[in-house]
Amino acid sequence: METIPLFPLSTVLFPGGKIPLQIFEPRYLDLISSCLKHDSGFGVVWLREGSEFYQPEKELDPRLAQVGTFAKIVDWDSLPNGLLGVTIAGTKKFRVISSHQRDDKLHMADIEWVEPEPIISLPEYSDEMEGLLKQLLDHPHIARLKLSPVIEDIAAMSCLLAQLLPIDEKIKFELLSISDPELRMVQLMDLLDEYNQ
Repeated sequence: METIPLFPLSTVLFPGGKIPLQIFEPRYLDLISSCLKHDSGFGVVWLREGSEFYQPEKELDPRLAQVGTFAKIVDWDSLPNGLLGVTIAGTKKFRVISSHQRDDKLHMADIEWVEPEPIISLPEYSDEMEGLLKQLLDHPHIARLKLSPVIEDIAAMSCLLAQLLPIDEKIKFELLSISDPELRMVQLMDLLDEYNQ
């Protein structure tokens, strides 16, 4: 078991995916500063319920998902609005055993790492999904994230597609929670069939 800081988001992060963030809360400015200084990272967990922002007038604790993705900072910059902008990349999945908030309101969690998914070569039926992924990667908003266009296994492709497709975050979390990459790919294909009907 290991203890890591958490960054709850209303967006699900997948291994291999990237998300741009604007940082302004003191607890997260301190976290980002520490991560940059020590070349460390933090856990991103989906916020099932509650706000991403600390609201002292609301006593309700946010509900955090029990599966998350460890993130590393891959880029940072000062934004025109004066806030700190960072881009984070998902690396590996973990399960939350227990979590608590420190006095500075930063979430901490005792976690266990999830076994890496098996490397399975792309099957013949993946041509259509490869074409869809290329279209997504060419979109200007996504192109700015500089994601790797070379995907050679089902785990990487299914995670990246799940990250980029405009589907409900609850469904994304269900896809993240799947440990069988072939099953994740089949569920993605079923989802796309539903949308195309």
